[in-house]
Amino acid sequence: MRVCYAKFLPHDFLECHTNDAINVLKSMRRAFKWLEEFFPRIWELSFYSVLLHDLGKCASGFQRDPRKWGYRHEILSTPFTSFLSLPDDERNLVALAILTHHRTLDEIEEVLPGGEHRGEFEEKVGELLQNRDYIEGIFFERVPYWELYFFGRRKGIFNPPADWIEGIRDYDFDSLLGWYERNAGKYWNELLFLRGILNASDHLASAGELAVRLLSDIRTAVESHLPPEHWRPLQKEASETEGNLILRAPTGYGKTEASLLWANRNAFQTRKGIASRIFYVLPYKASINAMHSRLLTLFREPELVGVLHSSAAFYLYSSKLEYKRLSSLYRKIYTPLKVTTPFQLMKPFFGVGFPEMGLTELTGSLLIFDEIHAYEPNVLGIILAMLELLRERKTKTLVMTATLPKFLEELLRDILKPRLLSVEPEEANRFTRHRVNVIDGSMDEVGELLTEVRAEGPVLIACNTVSRAIDVYSHLRDDYNTMLLHSRFTYGDREEKERKLLVNLNDYDVVVATQVVEVSLDISFSTIITEPAPLDALIQRFGRVNRRGFGEPRDVYILTKGGDGDKKVYPMEVVRESLKLLAELNGKPLLESMVPELVTSAYEPLANKLRTDVMTYREQALELFRSRKPLRGRESEQRFYEMFHGLEAVPSVYQDRVLELIIHGRSIEVHRYLVPVPWWLFMSESYAFHRLSDRGPGKYVLVAELEYSPELGLLREPSSGGEAL
Repeated sequence: MRVCYAKFLPHDFLECHTNDAINVLKSMRRAFKWLEEFFPRIWELSFYSVLLHDLGKCASGFQRDPRKWGYRHEILSTPFTSFLSLPDDERNLVALAILTHHRTLDEIEEVLPGGEHRGEFEEKVGELLQNRDYIEGIFFERVPYWELYFFGRRKGIFNPPADWIEGIRDYDFDSLLGWYERNAGKYWNELLFLRGILNASDHLASAGELAVRLLSDIRTAVESHLPPEHWRPLQKEASETEGNLILRAPTGYGKTEASLLWANRNAFQTRKGIASRIFYVLPYKASINAMHSRLLTLFREPELVGVLHSSAAFYLYSSKLEYKRLSSLYRKIYTPLKVTTPFQLMKPFFGVGFPEMGLTELTGSLLIFDEIHAYEPNVLGIILAMLELLRERKTKTLVMTATLPKFLEELLRDILKPRLLSVEPEEANRFTRHRVNVIDGSMDEVGELLTEVRAEGPVLIACNTVSRAIDVYSHLRDDYNTMLLHSRFTYGDREEKERKLLVNLNDYDVVVATQVVEVSLDISFSTIITEPAPLDALIQRFGRVNRRGFGEPRDVYILTKGGDGDKKVYPMEVVRESLKLLAELNGKPLLESMVPELVTSAYEPLANKLRTDVMTYREQALELFRSRKPLRGRESEQRFYEMFHGLEAVPSVYQDRVLELIIHGRSIEVHRYLVPVPWWLFMSESYAFHRLSDRGPGKYVLVAELEYSPELGLLREPSSGGEAL
């Protein structure tokens, strides 16, 4: 008797892969009980989807060489569903899950049997017949035992007749597609969950994982670092709050611990651990990486704490973790706690990747949003649309912040109907760390200012634009031991600069930086001189001074004049109002109890416009998301990449080195030589960009023929050639 393989290199028998996928499915059934509220028959129909999804691989051509075969095995697997003793609707649901488990319906329907493709289909059915002895003698014979293992009894639902090959050959795909068009809206959730669960079971089994992971007790992990007798009032209240929550507390209060205790209270608990999927959402990669590292110290196993962003694989590689395995698993329904950007959560709503798997995981999940105020109105609108739809899916949300404008809080309250927790003024003021000093001037006088400010250690100079930061650095570097830090360094150079600051901060007199310093480094400067910016951004910058909050408040200095490019970065109405409010506090401590009201006042001139903009984007997103059909995609997927896909380029001085890395199979290290490139720079200097090569991996790498050095970063000057030192 011939054997049939499901996977090659390494080889994996079809019955073994099916068995592994059923094991994954069984673990999901034990863990995700809440899915039955949306779809009571979810596990029975998922079982038969998993059971039959790869049976088409028994075609002899696939077994000889799947890469050269040139046909979709799911097309051959789908007709086996006609032998299920189920109601027509349920049988069609299973069939559609199997048919689309690798490709969307848009893609697969172009090659379905019918017309010119009918003859090819019948030829492939003939190839199935060549392995009839295996299909009947091995696979069909095992079905009752798999049923017994999964359900605890033999159900007898799969009943292929003796002439089953004729049933495969006569299967009516047109009828299946017609049923879909008539019923996709009615069975939206069922189609979503069946494809999502089949994808998850198949992908994890192929990765050699036989079960989803559960999180160990969160409260125990928090208590190991913060005993209950040391919990602050809001941490205790968060641990007792069920449902949605907005939590206001100063920086350094312990909001992370509060959010984890809230998650512990709201999570679905099993005998073996916490089954709920938890997403900790932050706006910046640097803060995500730092939070991932922090949570790993609590939960210890990298399989339990995932990280999701566009550079996650390189971060894992740099952290000496199993980057290939883990970065793959983190994209699946496997890891219970993930630190991520909101863009990763948006993907399934836009139909990106395997959206049904993503939406299945988000159903009944717990979302923790930190620094939600940091997003542009378009992103905020999409987040609100997501939260509105996820509320219908039993998802619970915690928003925590130190600086949330009132208009945004009101929008969140309308959707979430949350409980509100905030620190009492007296308690908040214990976290006061800064004294405001408004200076009439600009960075043009920064040299003189440095001689006047009261500083007993390294000084942070914060600029609003890269060009301004480079100018200031160039002016100071001859007189001070100075470092420049901004977003247009290669990731490798920026990582090296941040490492030096973490280890040897006191070796520097001055660090000149842009907004990147607001979110990246856990270091404390003696003081800051900053260009004017919106108050919430300034408070983030102040957070790099006196981070631990010891002793008297430290002086921070805010200039009244910025640079010409600031209006491209910040709304100037908010900047002007922020300066006005700070001027009233000149020479006084910035009391933490005042921060929420001050931030709200700073945004008052634009509050109505921002509210309108956010709501407009929310309505547009809701319309797009609700118009999507399950199992389909592509158009909305394209819109996602147009909206959010950033550019990265290799400076031309490194292109030979990058090409060598690719040739030697070390593509992961290319990330060290990439520089984030804003769209405006790419468009204004488009002549300077080209692809590394016309074919192979190099065709995905953008090269910038612009001047670059590890000291100054990427400049807007044509490259003069030569290697960067």
